[in-house]
Amino acid sequence: MQSYTPEELSKKVGERIKALRVERGITTRDFADMANISHSYRHEIESGQVNPSLSTLYSIANAFKITLSELLAGI
Repeated sequence: MQSYTPEELSKKVGERIKALRVERGITTRDFADMANISHSYRHEIESGQVNPSLSTLYSIANAFKITLSELLAGI
């Protein structure tokens, strides 16, 4: 298991979320709506500026129709 600083972890999680969103062809606004988060918070998550809560990550995983484990796989 890789060890990351909190900042590095936030960046890795954000990169993973953005990659999934782009891969699935979901617009930024549609994704924010699907995950029940604001568009600006979506941007902060994807750019690694914030450390989203577990409940937010769960909402994001549900928006992608995947498990939380799948969302965080490889990080």
